[in-house]
This record gives sequence, C-alpha cells and structure tokens, in this order.
Amino acid sequence: MKYLTRVIIILSLPLILGNSCKESAGSIDEGIITYDISYPRPIEDRWMEKLMPSEMEMQFKNNNINTELTFGLGMIKIGYITNTEDKHLHEMLKFMRNRNVSHRGIQQVDDLIADIPAHEIKLLPDTKSIAGYLCHKAEVSVESPETPYTYDLWYTKEIEIKDPNWCTPFKNIPGVLMEYRIERFNVIMHFTAVEVKQTEIADSEFFVPKKYKEISIDAMEKNLRDLKDI
Repeated sequence: MKYLTRVIIILSLPLILGNSCKESAGSIDEGIITYDISYPRPIEDRWMEKLMPSEMEMQFKNNNINTELTFGLGMIKIGYITNTEDKHLHEMLKFMRNRNVSHRGIQQVDDLIADIPAHEIKLLPDTKSIAGYLCHKAEVSVESPETPYTYDLWYTKEIEIKDPNWCTPFKNIPGVLMEYRIERFNVIMHFTAVEVKQTEIADSEFFVPKKYKEISIDAMEKNLRDLKDI
C-alpha cells in the first residue's frame, strides 16, 4: 500500500504515429471520453501495478470537465472538476468513508505542475484518427530525471472545450488530448482515448457533491501523505 499511495500522490493531476485518418466523427461539445491507461515504464512492485487504474473517464459540457481515477480496487478515488473559463480546479479525495475537497486557482495549479518534469512541445502537421476523431500530432520531449525521452502526443480540435489543458503541462496544445503521458517520480501513465460518446451530461456532475468536506490545499496534501502509513 505504501508504494501505491506514493504513486497516487505524485500522479494527482486533474487526465502513435500516422499521417492518414478515417472520416471524422464531427464536432461535439458534450459527452464522455474514455481513456485506456497503460504504463510504458514498468512499475517496481508488480502487485501494486495491478492496483493501478486501467481506465479513466472524462465528462465534459459547457467548458466544464469532470475526471476521476480509481486506485486500490476502489478503496481510493481522486477526482477533478474544473471550469476552463473561470480557471479553478476542485480536487477531491475519497478514502473509505472520508471525502474531502480542496480548491486551487491558477497559481496553485502552476505550483502543482512545477513538480512535473519539464515538457518541450513541438506542433507537427501529421494527422490520424483516434476514436473516430481527426487528431493532430505534437512531439513532446520530457526531461525525465531517470532518462529523458520523446514521444508523440495527439489532440483533436473537434471536441469543443475552451482551454482544455489549462491545468496540465500541455497548456499550449490547441485541442483536447486524445493520447498523452503524465510522469512524476519515474512513474509514467500513458492515456489513449478509446471511445468518445456524445451524450447528455447532468449539470450536477460538475458540482462537488455535498458529502465532501472542504479543506485547505495543505490539508489535502497532508491527507495524501498520510496514506503512506496505511
């Protein structure tokens, strides 16, 4: 559990090649993106690797985004709600029966991103289809503390969310991420969109549930650190 909770702390962020593409599915502004999650760099503890998330859903509507990651067979959940126009990020932690939420503005989000290895991004002309959507390529070079590496990121302009990446290391990517990676402390999560479902989303999905108790950012980080001792 100690290794798992360490990975949870470091990966907490609200979440391929080719030149040709299939017919586009068309532009949408409301729905759910389902991402497959893989781990390009092997996790040291094989048992903990099995407890890591293999999928993530992102709901979106009217420039609102709601994502959630589940760890430890559902025992721990970390969720993020943000409105990309007002630039506030609501970070939620559910552990057993305890539910807490903290709120971050632009500066606090920048502090969080500062803990991630530096990213150099180059937009390229290549395109391809992912989950039925026309995607554009970017080359990302990551200054990983273990071994620097470069990979291909893909994004689409056909999902209508304003500034969708404002609270990520990919602020300058002009579209919704369809394939990308996040790394902290030598753990890499690789996200690939496998389905984009156009469906109505209730407005309530973008409000923090009443059961969550508001705490400070420092208190939230302490709660995450305390998981190490479980």
